[in-house]
Amino acid sequence: MKTLFKILGIIIVILIVAILLLPVLFKGKITELVKTEINNNINAKVDFTGINLSLIKSFPNFNLGIENLSIVGKDSFEGDTLSSIQNIDITLDLMSVINGSSYEVKRITINQPRIFVRVKEDGSANYDIALPSEEETVDETTTEENGDSYVLSLKHLEINNGLIVYDDKELGFLLEMAGFDHTLSGDLSEDKTVLKTNTSVHKFTVGYEGINYLSNTNLVYKADIDADLKNEIYTLSKNNLKLNELEIAFDGSVSMVGEDINLVLTFEAPKTEFKHILSLVPVIYAKDFESIQTSGKLALDGNVKGLYNEENLPSFNVNLAVSDAMFKYPDLPAAVTDVNIQTSVTNPGGDADNTVVNISKFHMEMGKNPIDMHMVLKTPVSDPDIDGNIKGKLDLATVKDFYPLEEGEELTGNFIADITLQGKLSAIETENYQDFTAIGSMLVKNFEYKSAYVDQLIAISNAQLNFSPQYLDLVDFKSNIGRNDFSANGKIENYLGYAMSDGTLKGNLTTYSDYFNVSDIMPADDGSADPETDAEPADTSAMSVVEVPGNIDFEMKTTFKSLIYDNIEMSNVGGRLVIRDKQIVLDRLAMNVLDGEMEVSGKYATPDPTQPEIDFHLNISDIDIQQAYNTFAIISEYAPIAEKTSGKFNTEMDLTSKLDTEMNPVYETMNGGGEIRTSPIVIKDVNTLNKIADALKYDKIRQMTIDKIQFEFRFEEGKVIVEPFDMKVNDLNANLGGYTALDQSIDYTLALELPRNDIGQAANNVLSNLVDQANAKGANFSLGETIDLNLLIGGTLTDPTVSTDLKDTGKNLVKDVKDKVKEEIENKKEEISKEVRDKAQKILDDADEQAKKIVSEAERQAENIRQGAAKAAADIRSEADKQAGKIESEGKKKGFLAEAAAKESAKKIRKEADDKANKLVKEADDQAKDVVRKANDEANRIRAKAQDEADKLLQRN
Repeated sequence: MKTLFKILGIIIVILIVAILLLPVLFKGKITELVKTEINNNINAKVDFTGINLSLIKSFPNFNLGIENLSIVGKDSFEGDTLSSIQNIDITLDLMSVINGSSYEVKRITINQPRIFVRVKEDGSANYDIALPSEEETVDETTTEENGDSYVLSLKHLEINNGLIVYDDKELGFLLEMAGFDHTLSGDLSEDKTVLKTNTSVHKFTVGYEGINYLSNTNLVYKADIDADLKNEIYTLSKNNLKLNELEIAFDGSVSMVGEDINLVLTFEAPKTEFKHILSLVPVIYAKDFESIQTSGKLALDGNVKGLYNEENLPSFNVNLAVSDAMFKYPDLPAAVTDVNIQTSVTNPGGDADNTVVNISKFHMEMGKNPIDMHMVLKTPVSDPDIDGNIKGKLDLATVKDFYPLEEGEELTGNFIADITLQGKLSAIETENYQDFTAIGSMLVKNFEYKSAYVDQLIAISNAQLNFSPQYLDLVDFKSNIGRNDFSANGKIENYLGYAMSDGTLKGNLTTYSDYFNVSDIMPADDGSADPETDAEPADTSAMSVVEVPGNIDFEMKTTFKSLIYDNIEMSNVGGRLVIRDKQIVLDRLAMNVLDGEMEVSGKYATPDPTQPEIDFHLNISDIDIQQAYNTFAIISEYAPIAEKTSGKFNTEMDLTSKLDTEMNPVYETMNGGGEIRTSPIVIKDVNTLNKIADALKYDKIRQMTIDKIQFEFRFEEGKVIVEPFDMKVNDLNANLGGYTALDQSIDYTLALELPRNDIGQAANNVLSNLVDQANAKGANFSLGETIDLNLLIGGTLTDPTVSTDLKDTGKNLVKDVKDKVKEEIENKKEEISKEVRDKAQKILDDADEQAKKIVSEAERQAENIRQGAAKAAADIRSEADKQAGKIESEGKKKGFLAEAAAKESAKKIRKEADDKANKLVKEADDQAKDVVRKANDEANRIRAKAQDEADKLLQRN
C-alpha cells in the first residue's frame, strides 16, 4: 500500500511539474509558428501584445492565447485597419504539440473582433493581403507550411461581441453588423457531422447606392446543418432567421461544384401577421412597437436555384404581399389603414440584367391622406427600363393623429406629389427625350417644424420641383431656420442617370440669403454621456473630413448678405462655386470681413478622402490686425505678437497644403507664400520687445511705432520664412528677417541703427577722445550719431531669447575714425611731409597686422575647440549606440516582450547620449565665441593705441 501511495505521489508531482513547465518549454516554438504562419502569408503589418500559453485553462489540452491582434494595411491602404481583435483563444491537442509534427486545433474563441473590409471604387480591396506563392498541394483537413502542419479537428467556434463592416465603394454596397455573436459546434474532423450554429446581431444594416434597406435591425439565426464535409454538401434542416419580429424559415441545400456554389433553397415566413413585416420599418419599430394594434395578412416566400459564380447568377424569386392591413397606436385617434402591397423580384438565372422588380400595387391611407405607387423595373444593369408612378398628399398637421410625436414636437404644412416616369435610360443618355416620359411635380407649402431638441423653428414657405425628361426644375425654394433665411432656384440634370446607373448629377443653381449663421444649424452638444456606454460626450468642436462626391457636377452662383461661421462675421459674400471631379472650386468668392475685404479663389479636393488637399489664392485688404488675431487660430498660434499690434494689413498669397482628419493644415506639407503690406502700426507690451530693451538698456524700444512696411514671406518645410526687409522703427532704420517654425521655435535677426547717445557713457568717451585728437591735428569732422547693431531673436514664441552681436561694433567705430583721419590726411598731404606720413601709416599698418594675427590665432583656437567637441560628441554617440545595440540584440534573443523592453532601454540610452553630446557641443561653441570676442577686444585696443601714436606724430609735424 505504501508503494502504491508513493507511485501515485510521484505521478501527481510529475503532472504538476508538467502543467507548470510545458507552457514555458513550448512557448517559443508555438509563438514562432504563429508569427511565421502570419507573416509568410500576408502583405500587411501584423502586431500583437503577447501570447499566453497554458495547460491549466484547458487541461488536458494546450491553450494558446493571442492578445490584441491587429492587422493594418500597406501600400494604397497604408494605415487602414483591416482587423483588431481583443484576444483569440485556441485549444490544441497536447500530444500534437509535444510531437511537433502536426498541431491539432480543437476549439477557437474570438473576443471583440473589429473587422473593417473596404473596397475602393477601382476595385482594390484591403483584404487582398495574401502574398503570391508557388502552388502547393494542400490536404483537405491539413495545412502544411515550412515542414510544420496543423489539423483542423474543430469542435467549437465562438465569436463574442464583434463588429463587422463591409464597405464596397465599387458596388455601392454597405453591410454593418454591430454586436455580432456566433457559435458553431460540430466535429470538423469527421466526414459527416451536424453543425449547430447560433448567430445574433444587435444592429444589422444593409445598404445599396446610399439607401439602407435594413437599418439597425436585430438579427437572430439558428440552424442545424447536416454537413457532408467530404463531398462539400450542406443541407439545412431545423433553422430559423428572425429580423426584428419577422421570422423566415429556409429549406434546401448548398453544395460546392468545383469552384461554383450550387444553391437549392426555398424560404417563407411561417407567421403571417402584418405586424411582423411592419417591424422592419425603423421609425415604427423604435416607437412603442409592442403596443401597436395591427390587422391584415402577410405572405412572404421565394426560392433560389442554380449555380453561383462571378459570371452567373442562380434563378431566384421573391414575393411579398400585404392585404387589408392597418396599424394604430392605442393612444392616438387615427390609424394608417388600407395597406395593400403586391411586390415581386424575379430572375430566371444567368445575368443580373435579367432581374425584374415589379411593385404592382402599393397603397395606404395615413389618416385621410392616400398614397399610391406602382413601378416595374427591367434590364437594371444594361439599360434601366422604368414604368412607374407615385401620387399622394399629406397634411402634415394630421401626422400627430396616427404617429406619436415627441413631447414638444409640432408639425404643419402640406406635401403633394404626382410623378410619372416611363422609358429607358438610354433615351435620356442619347438626348432622345421624346422617347421618355417624365412629368409631374413635388410641392411643399407652409412647412413648419418645432421640437424641444431644435432651438430654431424650421420653416419652408414654398418648395416646388417640376419633373421633365431633361431635368428637374427647382422653381422655388424658400426656407428659414430661426432668423436664418435661404432660398434657391435652378435646374438639376441627369437625375435619372444618377439614380439608376451611377451617372453624374449635374446642376446649375442660384442661392441667396440675407442672414445665415452656420452655428444655428449645427447639432448642439448637450454635454451628457452616452446612455448606453456611459462614455464621456465626444468633442464636437473638431471638424471631420467632408468627402466631395466624384459624380456631382454643380455650378452655383451664391450671395449671402450676412454670413457667420464660427466667430467670423462676413458680409456681402458672393461668388461662383463649382463642385466637380471630387473638388469644390471657389471662383473669386468675395466678402467683407474684419472691417476689410477678402477675395478667395482656389479649390478643396478629396482624391484621397483620408488626406484632403487645398490650393488657394487669397487677396486681403485693410484687415484689422488685432481682430485677425482674435479670429484666425493660425495667427494666434504662430503670430501672437498680433494681439499687441494695432493697425491694418493687406496681403496677397498662395497656399497649398494637405489637411488632417480634423481639417487642420498638415504644416509640414504647406507651400506657397506672398506679400504683406501694413498701415503704420504700433506694437507694445510684448515679451520680445521687453527683452530687447533689457538687453540694450534702451527703454524706448519697449514700444515700437513702425511706418508702413512691406515684406515677402513663404511656407517651406513647416516654416513661415520672412525675407529680410527694411523698415522705420521709432524713426530708426531697421531690417528684419528670419522664420517661425511649426513647433513655435523662432529665429530672427533684427538689425538696428541705434543712437550713439544711448549706447553708454564709457564707449562714447573713447570715441569722443579719438575725434578730438583728429581735430586737434587740423581735421574738421565729427563721429556719426548712430551705430549698427544686430539683435539675434531665438527661443520660442512664448519664451523668446535675445542676444546682441557686438563683436564688430567697436572695430567699426574705430575704423570710422581711422577712415576720417585718413581722409583729412589726404586732404592736407601737401602740408605734411611724405616721411612723416609714411611713419604714421606704418604705425597703423603694423598695429593692424598685429591685430589680424591675434584675431586669426583666436579663430584657429576656436575652430580647434569646436572640432574637439564634435569628435567627443561623436564618440559619446558611438559608444551609446554600441551599448544600445548590444541591449537590443540580447533582448531580441529573449522573446517579444524582452525585445520591446530592450528597444525602450536602448532608445533611452541614445537619447541621454544625444543630450550629453549636444550640451558638450554648445558649451564648446560658447567657449570658442568667448575666445574670439576677447581677441577682437585686444585687436581693437592695439589699433586704438596705434591710432593715438600716429595722431601725436602728425600733430608734432
